[in-house]
Amino acid sequence: MRALWERGKSWIFPVSAVCLVLGALLGLQVHTQQQRGTTEVSRRSSALVGMLTNSQAQLELQAKEIERLRALVGKLEHKAMSEKGVTQRIYQELQNSRMAAGLLPVRGPGVELELKDSTMRKGESDLGAQDIYVIHDYDLIRVANELWAAGAEAVTLNGQRLVTGTAIRCSGPLIQVKNTTIPSPFIFHVIGNRENLMSALNMRGGALDELRWAKFQVRLTPQDSLVLPAIPIAPKYTYARPVLEETP
Repeated sequence: MRALWERGKSWIFPVSAVCLVLGALLGLQVHTQQQRGTTEVSRRSSALVGMLTNSQAQLELQAKEIERLRALVGKLEHKAMSEKGVTQRIYQELQNSRMAAGLLPVRGPGVELELKDSTMRKGESDLGAQDIYVIHDYDLIRVANELWAAGAEAVTLNGQRLVTGTAIRCSGPLIQVKNTTIPSPFIFHVIGNRENLMSALNMRGGALDELRWAKFQVRLTPQDSLVLPAIPIAPKYTYARPVLEETP
């Protein structure tokens, strides 16, 4: 019996060695796959960061080129006035049209309006209830409409110039002005008659009156001098055409 047991025992060591080798190979394969996965994720992340950096660099170059062209146009206009005798009235009408379209930076007196979310029910767990105490796009649109109605001549919202065609809308939990995402707090800079603007914004039943009632944080300050930027890119018209007076 002892000889039979010794003979059966002889296969244990080779089998154990084979199991150890297989285990080591399996562990090495798993480790290699993990490294490959990590490397692939790292490569994708690096590629996305590179694309974002390149896009931002291109936008900055385009903005600089636009500023250069605007300065060139200004020089040419002054040259045309002196060489071709363009009247001051025509030149002023051109400048007014460009300011209205947001194509020129502007300076003047006005007001600064800062809006923040309400402090009412702060910390409440019910997100649905909290939603009505957050600044929404319709709040900003209503304020902008009251500014225009009060005679505002130029308006920016968080540095974005508001002109014809400027859309203020919610995009998920964020607010966008055209295609630019803006964060809270929301700050309007407005050029116009300060007294008229202050009176219109503080009128009873107006947009700010209702926001204050719901404990939204509102700060309205008159300003002696504001400088508002131009829109970054002039709009292009594909379908709209000017109606020209037909000659008989």
